[in-house]
Amino acid sequence: MPDKSLSIKKGQKFSEVLSQSNREREVIAVSFQNRLMDLQQEAPSNGEFTPVTLDSEEGLRVLRHSTAHLLAHAVTELIPTALLNAGPATDDGFFYDIDMPVISSEDFPKIEKRMREISERNLPITRHVFPKKVLQEKFSRNPYKLQKIEDFVPEGGSSSVYSQGNFEDFCTGPHVPSTGYIRHFRLTSVASALYRAGGIQKQLVRIYGTAFPDEASLKRYFQMKEEAQKRDHRKIGSEMDLYVFDSENAPGFPLYAPNGTVIREELINYMRRLNSENGWTEVSTPHVFRDSMWKQSGHYAKYKEDMYLFNLDEDGYAIKPMNCPGHILIFRRNMYSYRDLPSKLSEFGTVYRYEKSGEVGGLTRPRCFTIDDGHAFLALGQVESEIISILRMIRETFTTLFGNLEISYELSLIDESHPEKFLVTYSCNTCGERFDLRGAVEELRCPKCGSGDLSVNLDRWIEASEALRSALRKLDLPFRETPGDAAFYGPKISVYLKDAMGRKWQLSTIQLDFFMPSNFGLTYVDSNGGKSPVIMIHRAVFGSLERIMAILIENYNGKLPTWLSPYQVAVVPVSEHFASYAQKITDQLREIGMRVLLDSSAETLNKRLRLIRRFRPPYVCVVGEREEKNGTVTVRPRSEKVSEITVPEFRKILLEEIGKRYIDQLMK
Repeated sequence: MPDKSLSIKKGQKFSEVLSQSNREREVIAVSFQNRLMDLQQEAPSNGEFTPVTLDSEEGLRVLRHSTAHLLAHAVTELIPTALLNAGPATDDGFFYDIDMPVISSEDFPKIEKRMREISERNLPITRHVFPKKVLQEKFSRNPYKLQKIEDFVPEGGSSSVYSQGNFEDFCTGPHVPSTGYIRHFRLTSVASALYRAGGIQKQLVRIYGTAFPDEASLKRYFQMKEEAQKRDHRKIGSEMDLYVFDSENAPGFPLYAPNGTVIREELINYMRRLNSENGWTEVSTPHVFRDSMWKQSGHYAKYKEDMYLFNLDEDGYAIKPMNCPGHILIFRRNMYSYRDLPSKLSEFGTVYRYEKSGEVGGLTRPRCFTIDDGHAFLALGQVESEIISILRMIRETFTTLFGNLEISYELSLIDESHPEKFLVTYSCNTCGERFDLRGAVEELRCPKCGSGDLSVNLDRWIEASEALRSALRKLDLPFRETPGDAAFYGPKISVYLKDAMGRKWQLSTIQLDFFMPSNFGLTYVDSNGGKSPVIMIHRAVFGSLERIMAILIENYNGKLPTWLSPYQVAVVPVSEHFASYAQKITDQLREIGMRVLLDSSAETLNKRLRLIRRFRPPYVCVVGEREEKNGTVTVRPRSEKVSEITVPEFRKILLEEIGKRYIDQLMK
């Protein structure tokens, strides 16, 4: 795979350099200064670039985004009145939101046929750059594109359009060189998507699909998808009696049965210990605050449409969508010096967000979920060491829960070419005043003297980003950088896990925040006796208890490690004649804290074993005449290899396996 870096000079086209090295055909895009770029583009400066091929992770995203354009091309040929909104790549495919008549999966063969026809035409996919005014003229009949042009192209600026044949789309790219590269794809589902922007509110049709470099990979994907359906946590959760989804009385709100609560509490206890070992102190905050606090924190403006709002005694209130403002109120009860920092607060805090009914789905997309939340309040110079500590917690957690599954990291950074999209520091060139604000520079005025002669200062962003980068490097963790993907208030690290079926899940996040501490006026007394701004780190290791539970259940197909299993041992007498001995064994196991399921019912042994199997206990103990006489149990682990051992031996094995949180069983 051609992954060796190549040198390029400013103004050279990447395709020219690749052509000289005889590597042009197999390369579909390039990575230059941590940014994916089109082969047709010119290097903005001297440097080195890395070729991107279809069989790489970056190449797969380029292919899928190009397939989304192929889908849009086919739909607009079939339905000329269709209006396109957006078509991004996703972790396992792509989708495109389109204003068009409602369709069903029965329409997919016709659309796919047209997509293949366009692919066979092998149309060159070309990039063109136009000024904002020309872009607005080109897409004058499409309100969705016009809104994007208004949002993302500054006055006097320009952006790119990609064309293939007579089809063109407003897009930053990159794309594969021609439609002939897109051959192995399939449409997978269709849904509705609510568009709400620029005064428009309308239901659009969202068509999902996926694409791969070869047919074998496409077939493997659908085989894994079929396996994933068998492992659906909602199905397994019902079998194991873990939780209830009552759409009539609590739509989108999971209710945990005793068995599910066991898993939930085990995860909480594990994280509570890890928090304590790493200096996090636990707090508890209410579920309801006045809406004035959410306006101050910035959540009201961002999440208002997804918040549960109500009035009481003429005051506005909101159920919390986040835990961070509550932690800020606790932190600011005291004045801190630099010697007191960092201050680290943690909480298993349940938050509430109104997801649309069509978007709610089991534990992975509920309307309330519990975050293993943490907020560190610290000085900028303490960021790197704290990030290293959190990254170690994350690595230890996922190794404990999943063993050696692949973990990857993504560092999201500011787009230095568009600082107006982020909270940055401005310096007044007239009076020297420094202030933080988000917005276009030409629209700003110095709050002290009113001058418009301002300079952008990115020192804080650069220092914070380097601290995150350095922490990842010091722990030798694999990561990729994504400029422009940072939150407007600070850079972040996202952590991804690839499960047993090859699916990639985004779990942990580590987010630096300059914005909220500033909004609440958080400062500390520095070593010079002056007041310095507090930096805040938001972190969640599990992400949410709901999401991590769903992933664990599906990854293990319900056969959880013994320490997490709702029932760790099932005890079954051969017949009711040995019920008293089975009860004795049960009592001896419960004495050491084991969760035991005893079935001494009058059903046949085979039927009882069959009914117990749905709960997926790690160990099943069958006792009868021989076991009672010998004072033993016949133990059947998940391997189905039967062993007869004494109760003290069995208890010792269980205590070690659970105490050390082993993934694999000691009895195999």
